[in-house]
Amino acid sequence: MDSNQPVFTILSFVGGGIRGLLSATILQRLAEKHDHVLKNTLMLAGCSTGAIITSELLAGKTPGDLIELFTSPTGEIKFYNNMNDRPDKPAYPIADVIASQAELHGDAPVSKAPRSVLLVSFNVGGLETREDGRVVPKPWDTLMFTNMLGTEQDRIDGLEGNADTPIAIAASSSGAMPGQLGSVLGNVDGAFFNHDPTVAAICLAVRNGVPLEKIVAITIGTGLMPDWVASDTAAWGAKQWMDGDGNPFDNTPPFLMNQARSSPVLDMCLSGTSAETMPRLAKMLLGDRYVNINPRLPCFIPENSTNAQAIELLQRHGNEVNIDEAVALIGKYWHQITGPLTPIVPPPLVPPLGPNSAVAAAIAKARAAAASAANEPPPPTPGHGEFFYIQHKETRKVLDIRGQSAAPGTPVILWDKKPVDDKTRANQQWEFVPAAGEPGWWYLQTAMPSDMVLTLGDSVGAAPQLDMQARSEASRARQLWSLISTEDIGWWFIQCKAQVVLSEYSNPDSVVPTVIAAADEGQPYKVAVGLPLDYAKDGPMSWGFLRLDDALLAASPRRRA
Repeated sequence: MDSNQPVFTILSFVGGGIRGLLSATILQRLAEKHDHVLKNTLMLAGCSTGAIITSELLAGKTPGDLIELFTSPTGEIKFYNNMNDRPDKPAYPIADVIASQAELHGDAPVSKAPRSVLLVSFNVGGLETREDGRVVPKPWDTLMFTNMLGTEQDRIDGLEGNADTPIAIAASSSGAMPGQLGSVLGNVDGAFFNHDPTVAAICLAVRNGVPLEKIVAITIGTGLMPDWVASDTAAWGAKQWMDGDGNPFDNTPPFLMNQARSSPVLDMCLSGTSAETMPRLAKMLLGDRYVNINPRLPCFIPENSTNAQAIELLQRHGNEVNIDEAVALIGKYWHQITGPLTPIVPPPLVPPLGPNSAVAAAIAKARAAAASAANEPPPPTPGHGEFFYIQHKETRKVLDIRGQSAAPGTPVILWDKKPVDDKTRANQQWEFVPAAGEPGWWYLQTAMPSDMVLTLGDSVGAAPQLDMQARSEASRARQLWSLISTEDIGWWFIQCKAQVVLSEYSNPDSVVPTVIAAADEGQPYKVAVGLPLDYAKDGPMSWGFLRLDDALLAASPRRRA
């Protein structure tokens, strides 16, 4: 390609916590060689600490400012040194990260960024409540925060840039590594998208009409630290892949902060593709118009390591790594730029956090959640104290203990959902109670002042009726339940651990599960029974979960206890 022809220039930054100091040091060296490198970079892409670097550059910060951020006793070092070491709490407060980003950008959205930008994250999904109170899952998904999507064709193709998201929220979301930080509105670290956003940035440029042959990119890493499993994994089962086998020659350090032991499969998923694969793919796409600068480090440097030796090592490797190819690339192409979006302009004034600020609300929510977690028991959630109506998809009736009886053996039937002012509704309110020693299985217990739980009957026949029984070891399998999502999201099959039909397969995963269904027993109501799952009978066998209002929850006899 003629170096005098206009090009689209990309700088991409990857994740690595404090190791972003290495990236900043390399960037400073590039800027010393070519002081126009940042001015003539049309697109910045970042993930995790790379997203923070990108955010700082969007706000007009210099490479020297970035080095100060990572080395100053009042900057990242102070932040990382204030660590909570409890594995059941975030190591650091996410509210502080959002607040620091708000100081740079206020409420400014990604759409107002002074150049093309990409920040990557991952939303874990969750449960949403429809107007009728029914709980509907929101599936998890990758997130791009970019000002390079937003056309009608993008929407038709299912591409969302989330450009109205404040830059402060987007950058904090990309850096919210589980274990290290709490999530931001359900968003976690961009490593779950990909640790290296370069290929995604190239795709966005092409999507915006830039010919592939006119794209030039440089990726600046945070240090290559090769991993490996030293053991022979041929006979490994799930346990070893999750926890390793203690081989002293393994090199898979714990990936999540406060993680007690390494998890080979987690390391493989999150770092196995990023360190080498993304640069290789970018090189395949761009050829000699792409350079990856990522020096190999001599040992593992944790993302929050602030000791003087680690800081010196990162700066030394940043200063010693060969940058000749990148310098030559900048010299050849960065003098002539073009792009579908406005090139860099001076950073805008930081808009204040107004009374309806999304950033201020996110900070307040994060701080309130942290305070609540420290001082109060968590609010009820599914599996931890929340009650539901269990609604049959076909009839829209709910599971009901007949006659509000607490007597053992009382049948479970389908009945109309009782009105809000009915004080006898406790027999229609169900709670998931985790079964000790049985992860993934729950008892179903009502809000009635009774310890009876939903039990699959042991009567002879292919459709035993469900009733209420006291917990017992003998009945344990018939009293444990789990959910299987159906094709229609928001409706579930409710699976029993026991089986009404013996399996012909030796493979336990080929067993046809027993699920709750509705049957007509000649009564004025339908009864709940156990039947082998029939995937084609979604309506008769699937159930939805309706949330209770707060007043009703507080009025529950078992909740008061």
